[in-house]
Amino acid sequence: MIQYDRRDEWRGQPETVATATSDRNGLNSLAFVGRQAIYNSALTVIAYELLYRALPEAADAQITDSRQATLHVLANAVLEIGLDRLAGGVPVHINYPRELLASDEPPSLQPDRVVIEILEDVRVDPKVLAGLRSLRGRGHRIALDDFSLERSDPALLELADIVKVDLARESASDVERTVQEAKRRGLKLIAENVRSVEDFERAVELGFDAFQGEFLQSTQVFKAQRLPASRLATLRLMVALQNEDYSVEEIERLVAQDVSFSYRVLRCINSSYYNLPRRIESIRQAIVILGLENLRQMCTVVALLSFDERPASLLLNAMIRARMCEQLAQLAGVQDSGPYFITGLFSMLDTLLGMPVEEIVADLPLATPVVRALIDEEGDLGLALRCTRAYERGAWNQVAYRKLPPDVIRAAYLDSVFWAEETRALLTA
Repeated sequence: MIQYDRRDEWRGQPETVATATSDRNGLNSLAFVGRQAIYNSALTVIAYELLYRALPEAADAQITDSRQATLHVLANAVLEIGLDRLAGGVPVHINYPRELLASDEPPSLQPDRVVIEILEDVRVDPKVLAGLRSLRGRGHRIALDDFSLERSDPALLELADIVKVDLARESASDVERTVQEAKRRGLKLIAENVRSVEDFERAVELGFDAFQGEFLQSTQVFKAQRLPASRLATLRLMVALQNEDYSVEEIERLVAQDVSFSYRVLRCINSSYYNLPRRIESIRQAIVILGLENLRQMCTVVALLSFDERPASLLLNAMIRARMCEQLAQLAGVQDSGPYFITGLFSMLDTLLGMPVEEIVADLPLATPVVRALIDEEGDLGLALRCTRAYERGAWNQVAYRKLPPDVIRAAYLDSVFWAEETRALLTA
């Protein structure tokens, strides 16, 4: 759902942010466009909801025309950046305000990919009905956002394919009534604001088909009793690879001690992504050709992807955090950005392993500044991590790192998203 400036923060956990610009119709401003994942019961991403927010520095260009705002998101964020870059191959949900639905020709964009979301305060009238029928006739599916039998217009159910229910907003009895009515009509159900494993389990029991919210960030979803020895060995390798004092010979030995690991690293290096003039046969050759820092990052990400029993979206988020923390440090003039990369990457370990971060770091030879950042967001590493986490949540009033301007921080995030997507595609091919 594209949301305007009526709230400081987005609901849930947006995963990526792109940018849109416009100087038409008096909207000379930059805009954030983020995505929030929608999962099925197997915790696979089946769609993204696109979110919209004007940049903080664009306060002088107040967006009061929601119709125009949606058009700008469609034209700039979706058409210029591209749906594939924003959401891969899965569908996207985009909110259409009443003004857009009631227009003579509601804009239609990739009907097979775009689900039209209708806000709960939209009331049915002849113009809205005509707009919805036009969009459905062109192949769009219709989702009712924050639907409630108590507050929403029940006439919209006649034209809907999907009903979204906010678990945090509705009473248990109202949720059950809405679920029963939607199921009676054969409509798909998405639970919104799923914040915990208890919310998720309750929604599954009620019969929801899909789920949206912060619940995957909870360590309780993947609760573990202790850290397995194989995982501990992988994490120690990831830490050791970041040691600036290690020689080329020591890095080569670390990578080569696991045959399957070194094979995966060499396979990636010899892929078409790098397009090297000759085949690389050894880790030493890779260090010479790619450079030690690039090899460190690749090996660290290859190690992370061995956590393949976890949802892919969690691994992707860890990669985005790692890259963004590193980018922030580099843009601020920090000479050694390696600790920032590992801080961002390891900030997802509590969720990936289902254990408190304090227990995890106790078993790892991490530098004290990294430990302080992971546990309490202390120090400069902690500031970079805090900025990255705030950006994920869309908490724009908390997005700050040193004296970097907002548009530079935004660019760092966008670079991180595309880097993570490309790197994951390379390493899982």
